[in-house]
This record gives sequence, C-alpha cells and structure tokens, in this order.
Amino acid sequence: MKECALTLTLSSSHMHWCRDIVLQKTNNESWGFSIVGGYEESHGQQPFFIKTIVPGTPAHFDGRLKCGDEIVAVNGATTVGMNNSSLIPMLKLQKNKVTLTVVSWPGSLVFYIVKFDRPTEVCALEVLKDKTE
Repeated sequence: MKECALTLTLSSSHMHWCRDIVLQKTNNESWGFSIVGGYEESHGQQPFFIKTIVPGTPAHFDGRLKCGDEIVAVNGATTVGMNNSSLIPMLKLQKNKVTLTVVSWPGSLVFYIVKFDRPTEVCALEVLKDKTE
C-alpha cells in the first residue's frame, strides 16, 4: 500500500460546537464521507462520527465537515437510536442536498494520506492505529 503524509491540520480553540452543514451536489456522486458508529447489540448506542472525507467530493469542496465530527441529525431527524444500516441508506436517498447537524471537537489531528494513489482525509487516531498493526 502506498502512503504519504500530505497535510497536518489543527482545528480552532473552541471546546466544541454544534452546527448545521448543508451539502449540495448536482449528480449521482457520493457525498464524499464515511461514517462509523450507531447502535450495535453488543455495544449499545454509539455516536456516529465522520471517519473519512474523500477529496474531490461535495464534503471536501465544502470544507466544513471534518474527520471526527459527530453527526447528531440528518435533515433535522436525530441519529440517536439509529444503526449504521439505517443511516447510510438515508444519506444515499438524499439526491441533491443534505443537512448534517454535527458537533465539532477541535484539537483533533487530521492527516491527508494517499492510498493506492487516492487521497483521503482520515483521523489521526485511525492513521496511528494503521501504523501500529
């Protein structure tokens, strides 16, 4: 696997904040992010977090959604109690516009890496985990 660090970013100094991020797209492309979390029988309710952001997609071009942001609502509907297999289809059904209510946690490190010649934004914890395996 080909990997190289491109950028290291620190976020602002607020403790955390909740905000709505409206993403728009004009075709059948992906919104450009992946998620982790949700309800699992073995672990109970876990928050949904942005795991990756793919360059060249609506999430990347918008620039406000960050790896590590917690998704608390989609188009005003809470994500509490939802599992991954419910949230992902809900996001895919949104054709041109989606409103994500997110809680941002500044201070988390974000790296851009290249895997198989495709840049992806990932959480520092994910990168560090990959490096130790």
